[in-house]
Amino acid sequence: MNKKAAVLSAFLLAAGIISGCGKEEKAEKQEEKKTEQSAEETKSEVVSVEKSETAAQITAYEEMKAEMEKAKEGKEVDWEKVSGLYSSKLQEQVTEVDESGEMDQAITAAIDGAKNKELDNNVARQLVDKVTQSYFYQKQKRLHKDAATALEGKKEEEAKLAFGELKLLAEKVFIPTAVKRDEYYKLQGEASIVEGINNGLEAQEKALNDKNVDDFKVYVQLTDKSIYRSYYLASSSYAAKIAEAVKAGEAKDEILQKQAEAWGFFQAIKGSLSGGDEAAAAEINKTFTLNETKPEAIDPEKVNDLFTKAFAGKINSYLGKAPKALEEGEATEARVGALEGIVFLKAIEMELQKKLGEEQAKLLLDDSQKWFEAISSENKEEAAKLGEKLTAEVSKLSK
Repeated sequence: MNKKAAVLSAFLLAAGIISGCGKEEKAEKQEEKKTEQSAEETKSEVVSVEKSETAAQITAYEEMKAEMEKAKEGKEVDWEKVSGLYSSKLQEQVTEVDESGEMDQAITAAIDGAKNKELDNNVARQLVDKVTQSYFYQKQKRLHKDAATALEGKKEEEAKLAFGELKLLAEKVFIPTAVKRDEYYKLQGEASIVEGINNGLEAQEKALNDKNVDDFKVYVQLTDKSIYRSYYLASSSYAAKIAEAVKAGEAKDEILQKQAEAWGFFQAIKGSLSGGDEAAAAEINKTFTLNETKPEAIDPEKVNDLFTKAFAGKINSYLGKAPKALEEGEATEARVGALEGIVFLKAIEMELQKKLGEEQAKLLLDDSQKWFEAISSENKEEAAKLGEKLTAEVSKLSK
């Protein structure tokens, strides 16, 4: 194993190897467009993080959230204020990131429904909050790319600005959400999502300071996929919470709040999981859609199986992509793809343990780590042997 592979291998063991997501052609085009715009805006002067567009959006989100949370205490919510903040500070950017318009439509419909008293205030609150968080997840992916592009172009101040905005999003949006997942699943130490996000940011910052573009691009996966795992587990956990609430006879609006949260969180990763298994991702989305599935019809085990099937598709795609990139002389792309593949596998560790048993699940994860090391060391023969073994095992998860 070469030095770089050894260093990253040790880091991954410390970070817990988190979950993964793939690259969408549409998203890449959108990001490229944003990168060009960002370069034009900042070439004359690099603004501070505090004065950045990201900071303004977070402030608007926090103000919207504070107003909407009055509903938790049964107080009147000023939905006109929420609407004004969204339309003036976030709507344009949400639409730009999500060209399908689904996120904007969901947020706008929730606000309008609450204003017209056609939708429960707390259900509307959850939809607006969670779909906005899903938008921020897509935004952080763009900031990773902006920072890498600027670093590659030796525009260090621009790279640091983009990374600073990313850290601000992590502090204000992603980590508070990840804390709840850690608490619900009792994830500590290496398994902690919060620790994964912080470890990823630390590794990225070191690469940034060292002006090491290749390592920065690889370590993006640690941060991004930790956040990804947070939203996956958030969405998945609500399937169980909904079933429990139905069984306990909770009030309908309280149960619908949970379903709205599940759907909102899922929007962050829906596009990515569709690349693994489009039908499975569509079925999960339908399951959590308020006007398509009644809460009492939601089966947590079925939801988990659908997630596992979609993840398996993503994992197998990277088991093919990484070796191909290595054959084509794209060593960094091979490392990035290999890391994405194994963090996808780590993301569904709890499901692996249920389906395979703890010992077999550990062996599978150990083999994925060895495969990543082989790719990083450009050991094509070892990578091919391990890749074939992994593909056979992962394919069983799709059945």
